[in-house]
Amino acid sequence: MKRCSRIFKIAGHINWLSFKSLCRQNAQILVWIPDRSIRYFGTDAFIWDMATIAGLIKARKNFRIVYGKNIGRFYHKKIFFTLSSRYNIYGFWDYTAALQQLTVQLELQGNEIFPKSEEALLWENKAHMHEVFKLANVREPKTVIYNSFEEVLNAGLSYPYLIKAEHSCASEGLYHIRSLQDLVELLSDVKFVRENKHIIVQELLNMRKDLRVIFVKDEIVLHYWRINLKDEWMPTSTSYGSKVDFKYFPEHWRQDITNTFKSLHITTGAFDITWQNDDLSTKPIYLEVSPFYQPNPEMDTKGKAYAYYKQHFNFFNSWDAKYVDLVFNIKYKQVQAYL
Repeated sequence: MKRCSRIFKIAGHINWLSFKSLCRQNAQILVWIPDRSIRYFGTDAFIWDMATIAGLIKARKNFRIVYGKNIGRFYHKKIFFTLSSRYNIYGFWDYTAALQQLTVQLELQGNEIFPKSEEALLWENKAHMHEVFKLANVREPKTVIYNSFEEVLNAGLSYPYLIKAEHSCASEGLYHIRSLQDLVELLSDVKFVRENKHIIVQELLNMRKDLRVIFVKDEIVLHYWRINLKDEWMPTSTSYGSKVDFKYFPEHWRQDITNTFKSLHITTGAFDITWQNDDLSTKPIYLEVSPFYQPNPEMDTKGKAYAYYKQHFNFFNSWDAKYVDLVFNIKYKQVQAYL
């Protein structure tokens, strides 16, 4: 039911008469869709791909849809694609590097890629992201990137702290290390050790909420707080039961937040920002940024956890319908910014 409601909502956003006139084989703008399997139609990639098409139609741009793996035959085109692990079509475990290298090769052939290769490298690549933060002098929690677990063990770190998986999104791959036992358990995780060339250790801040701010160029297109209602620290992702507040924005930090985003030289991104001790009189601390994100639409939760509406279909107050509306709105702004 959820999947069907999304597809109908998506279809309603696309001007099909204009689609017929603007979708042309000789167009300079390409929308690349590597995957056309049945499973693809239930993914976020499908929603964002369709939103790209709708954005190009709204902008009255001719475009061509290219399916499958053979994207390397194109030269001197403008190519849109969606950052998605589903588009890791050769199955490499380091899917971020695989997609970034693909964008580099396309750029070497004279193509303009959206997102650009340097933006693609930021996606779910935490080690690179923290290096970019350091180069741009972004305020972040104290973060050290180690080359091995032996280095971590010998560093004499004080507990507690966080270890972040190198390639992850949302709160996946975030480990709360409270003792040597926690660290040893993580050391015994064969999959984690195999998939992490670097170990990212980060200071654990005293915080119970963070602010997500989504930019397209210099415009804040969405913001909301994710608030942990429990006394102990835990990730603020809505999957953990966090409350979501769309109303308040710390205006006295707007310019700082905007300037910090500009310093990264990316077109679009979602910032996760917090304050030590949740004290908004202190300087904001930037936890992460990603050029691809899942925005949360504003909803009347009627006292229920926000995650309830993400997980359950509701005909009269559908998270899925609001999410599709929001994605299409943001994507149109992205199309305008890129072109």
